[in-house]
Amino acid sequence: MKSQNTPILILLLCVGCASTAVAPPSPLAAPTPAVPAVSAVPVVQLRGDPARIGSEHGQRLGSVIRMLHDQYLLPLLADQRAGIEARVEAGLFYLYLLPEHRDELNALARAAGIGRLDAMLGQAFLDLMPQGGCSSIALPASASPDGVARMGGNLDFPSLHIVDKHGVLFIYRPAGRYQFAAIGWPGMIGVVSGMNEKGLCLRCMEVPRGLRPASAMPYPLLYRTILEQCADVDQAIDLLRRTDRQTANNLMLMDAAGNRAVAEIRPEGVVIRRPKPDAALLSTNHQRGQDNDTPGLCWRYDALHAESAEQFGHIGAADLQKMLGTVVQGDGGDFTIQSMVFEPARRVLYLAVGADAPQRGYQRIDVNVYFANPGAGEDQR
Repeated sequence: MKSQNTPILILLLCVGCASTAVAPPSPLAAPTPAVPAVSAVPVVQLRGDPARIGSEHGQRLGSVIRMLHDQYLLPLLADQRAGIEARVEAGLFYLYLLPEHRDELNALARAAGIGRLDAMLGQAFLDLMPQGGCSSIALPASASPDGVARMGGNLDFPSLHIVDKHGVLFIYRPAGRYQFAAIGWPGMIGVVSGMNEKGLCLRCMEVPRGLRPASAMPYPLLYRTILEQCADVDQAIDLLRRTDRQTANNLMLMDAAGNRAVAEIRPEGVVIRRPKPDAALLSTNHQRGQDNDTPGLCWRYDALHAESAEQFGHIGAADLQKMLGTVVQGDGGDFTIQSMVFEPARRVLYLAVGADAPQRGYQRIDVNVYFANPGAGEDQR
């Protein structure tokens, strides 16, 4: 994709934005567990208005943000575009940010000591490169021996042996919007995997696509908007359908009531695939319309489909983690840098980060603790 000739001055002065019609809800705290969860995964809590959230993010993680920009983001994109071209293309997305996200990004850039275009690269790099893997599976309560519905998945992405070492669980408590947990990296304010205080969970999977000039917000910020504004799967689908979409993706959704759906997203529309009541819902890196069962399109999809059908009724949290360990990618699993299992009704997360993540062991994290008690287990890093 060729760089645009829009003057950088427009990026600095423009105050227009894309928006959605959803009114921000008032957060409702979940019940308070007695003892905060302890996790080996770094946990960083951010709360308040957008400027405060961005400032805290930049102040706490600025050195890592600068390192990841120089040693990860620019080399990752180098095969497709030079550094200045990548910054300019990323900067064009600034025009489409929601006001609250723009304010947060500006504060993050100032606090981290980086330019706005550099900060935007951390938000838009996924839209600028057609690359990635990922697998997701959503299971109803009837799939497990303990009657708990679960959603799990692997994040597969080139780490350059750098970003796999810097995974973070962010706990966001944004003023006037739903609280949410996001599994990401320093400097990234969007969401590719996360769960909000209502138990709504989402995970994205890349699909083959062409590159497009900026015309909507970066897709991780669209998915963050879902967690900030939506309480269940149906609300998430409604927001997706009436909000401009930049990039083709598959998005797995599951809520606290056990509702499940895959949104197969294209800029021109959204196709919703739902499961059979007593079967797994799966998604990897192809779009398949309403077809849940035809084999031969992806070995990971077929493997999870076969094993979930064979083990249905006996798939607990540990069993799902083992299943995810059978579909890692890369040399020795080094392409699989995050693995997770969500329990939406409980607001519990099992999380593993690092190269060949499923083999590193999962930490059980009760996110109710953080939602109900600001500062609980403050910044485990």
